[in-house]
Amino acid sequence: MNNQRFMKISEREDKCDLPKSTWRPLTENAYLQTWKGVLLEKDPMQIASYPMLIDELKPKTIIELGALKGGSAIWLADNLELLGIEGQVYCIDNDLSQLDEKAKADSRIHFLEGDCREISTVLPTELLDNLPHPWLVIEDVHDNIVGILEHFHHNGLETGDYIIIEDTNKFMWEVWDDWEDQELIKRGYQKMNNLRQWLMSHQEEYMIDSYYQDMYGYNASKNWNSILKKVFTF
Repeated sequence: MNNQRFMKISEREDKCDLPKSTWRPLTENAYLQTWKGVLLEKDPMQIASYPMLIDELKPKTIIELGALKGGSAIWLADNLELLGIEGQVYCIDNDLSQLDEKAKADSRIHFLEGDCREISTVLPTELLDNLPHPWLVIEDVHDNIVGILEHFHHNGLETGDYIIIEDTNKFMWEVWDDWEDQELIKRGYQKMNNLRQWLMSHQEEYMIDSYYQDMYGYNASKNWNSILKKVFTF
């Protein structure tokens, strides 16, 4: 593991210690993975490292973009509870009809319906201004990455908060190039490029936390160079 914990994007490469050939078998059964019987869809490294980050950060607010069945939101709320952290979970999706009944019934989670391509509408400034810090923001919608980063950058992220951009692993998108949704594959492959370009303009403000990023090898998860801590606010 790197001796320097917090690193600028210019100090990092878009590569992974796990070879490309491993990523199809690692991800092809994602739809079998559940938490409390609800689809979860997190990789083993995320499942191991996120609770450690939550325990260290002790977020008072977790914002997850992308709900699907709601399993991840339940898992995040459970982690807060298990670790004795008084926090709240907000989860946004453009189609909440997909939610599992267990997720709908979970009073610890605030589900908001809206399109993250219009992030300022679904998470307006007046809402964000009232959410307590520290924040953990997790993006998992694979669209409007720069718009989402800009919105949180200008509307609430404070020094010490974390934002994670999921599924920036280029290998993962390359091995699924035969997926029927080619538009999704194209957007997914561009995530790391878009993130890198944005971070190059914000190197003094956001750094990669290599402790969690490289815990199982350099960028050895679905997230490449995308576990970010806000370290400075101008």
